[in-house]
Amino acid sequence: MWGNNLKTIPPGVDGHARLEALRKRVQGAEGPKPGSEEDRHPYSRSDHMLVRFLIARQWDVERAVAMLESHYRWLAETKMSKLLLDPFPEEMHIKRFYPQAYHGTDKLGRPLYIERPGQIDMPRLLQATTCERILQYFYAQTELQIRRRLPACSLVRGEVVDKSLNIMDLDGLSFRIVTHTTARRVVKDVVSMLQNHYPECSGRMVIINAPKVFGIAWSFIKPMLDEKTVAKISIFGSDQRQAYVKCLLDLVDAEQLPAFLGGKCICDKHDPLSCMRAVKGPWADPEVLKYLETHPLDQILTPEGAKILVKDKEKQQVEEAQEAPEPEKEEHGAEDAEEEGEARDAVPPGLPSTFRSRAEDVVKLPPKLVEAERSAASIEEEYQRMDEVHMKTLTDWVAEFNALMQEIGRSVIERAQGYYDSRALWQQAVQDFAHQQGQLDDVNATLSVAVKKLATAEAAFESYLQGKDPLNEEQWRALSAAKVDDEAFDGDPKLLRMIRVSCLADSVATLQRQRDVANSELVAKREELDDARRRFEFEDAQHSGCTWNCSVKRAAPFYEKRRLHESKVDQQLQQLQLVEQRLHVARQKVAQLQAESPSGRSRRSRQLDELSLQSFEIAGGEPALDEWHSCNEDEDSADER
Repeated sequence: MWGNNLKTIPPGVDGHARLEALRKRVQGAEGPKPGSEEDRHPYSRSDHMLVRFLIARQWDVERAVAMLESHYRWLAETKMSKLLLDPFPEEMHIKRFYPQAYHGTDKLGRPLYIERPGQIDMPRLLQATTCERILQYFYAQTELQIRRRLPACSLVRGEVVDKSLNIMDLDGLSFRIVTHTTARRVVKDVVSMLQNHYPECSGRMVIINAPKVFGIAWSFIKPMLDEKTVAKISIFGSDQRQAYVKCLLDLVDAEQLPAFLGGKCICDKHDPLSCMRAVKGPWADPEVLKYLETHPLDQILTPEGAKILVKDKEKQQVEEAQEAPEPEKEEHGAEDAEEEGEARDAVPPGLPSTFRSRAEDVVKLPPKLVEAERSAASIEEEYQRMDEVHMKTLTDWVAEFNALMQEIGRSVIERAQGYYDSRALWQQAVQDFAHQQGQLDDVNATLSVAVKKLATAEAAFESYLQGKDPLNEEQWRALSAAKVDDEAFDGDPKLLRMIRVSCLADSVATLQRQRDVANSELVAKREELDDARRRFEFEDAQHSGCTWNCSVKRAAPFYEKRRLHESKVDQQLQQLQLVEQRLHVARQKVAQLQAESPSGRSRRSRQLDELSLQSFEIAGGEPALDEWHSCNEDEDSADER
């Protein structure tokens, strides 16, 4: 054992003895099944893994053994060895409709995991794959974190790196996402998997752009987390970009942090979101991968094993340095010492660095600054009032949600989810197709006018060449869509008319390309519409012969009230965003005037610190007892009809 692991040992407990006892237990019948993939994998009994499970169970050997036995069974049941070899053809769809990525490392060398729950489109994702495959993908990715990413980071860092930095970007999180029954199941299973099978792997979590609707999801997730995990979470609202960017840049170098999170990285140099599709990190370095292939995992995840690559590089650098001439040392003169002295004396001895004289405190604030602060405070009060109404709407939904679940039955509502998802997607596809058809009609109408203008101009130009000009200068100018400098061609009217005809032809060609693109998009939208229609008709056919006891009919009150709440919440969020934008502008004005004022700052300015997790808790939002079973478990369908 080493490092911070030693700090987790309770007082009076012999940690080495507990580890030795656990090591002996897992070597026998309480370890992996003999001959299994887990049995052949050295890391499954390594000290690094055993210590993780001991820490998770407060160094209680019996509880750690039980947790490890469950983990070994789980690895066998999920067929983890096969999952790691699975190419996952659904990955493209998963990353598109459930955006997440491992991207670079933080300042401590930990892998950076970014997830964007606000961009999840669960209905479309479930059309491309199944709930089971989504979970298998996350299981495999988490195991790869242990077997590839953390060891790769350890080799590059030269010390054991066994935790990650997680960023949850909730931008776009909506009522529809946090109340989707299947999405709740997936989140529950993923969180349970992390807690029960990959303990002590999360170093820090930063949640950003958190709307109040996140309270429904947080109240659902928090009961699954232990106190240590909750203590590692920082949360920032959508109006706190300046604060969360500073927090992230304190943890991650700008070159490693994607631009849309406040960093400088744009992997393809064009699209800021390309970082969510790129493979960036030590685990993508061929040299590091070569070491991973030639050195056992249980060896790398030790203080000495983690230094293998660094030592090899240091040895190579020493050899290169011996061949290179020594650089001349710079001498520091008295001027440097004098400058250092001045820096030390910038603040009078014995006073804090933030010392301000009494004269500075009594400087009267400019009237413009006072008015700007008053305006910002007024907008902030308006925002708080609207926010309270918004929170009451969410709280009311949670109470109604629980009542409907109790009245209708969770299994009935979840069985009907596919029907209502497919219906919503079909309705959305109809709207998208109509919108695209409208765009194509607009382009065709504009193109028709442009073609007529071109035909008129060509006929007029041909007449001009024959000595007749049916159009005067004003008519030619009105006909030409492009701006042409008439004065530059005063001496050559023929060239001027030729250029105008050419511009009209270019305009027609451009509109033809736009028409072709719009037509191609319309064809794609038609295919989506047909696919959505077929899926809905299939779902509808499953219930066409149902009696009054059909799950779709019984769940109808739930989904109708959910739709009404969703509409109400969306309207409130739009209003909040408008006020938030006004508040942002007002705060910027205050900051500008503060910088220009004699005092240089205002004691009344609001600090954007991280938010309290308690402010997002909604009573009654925790998982119900019947919501704890896995979405992989078969459910009784006797109530279908």
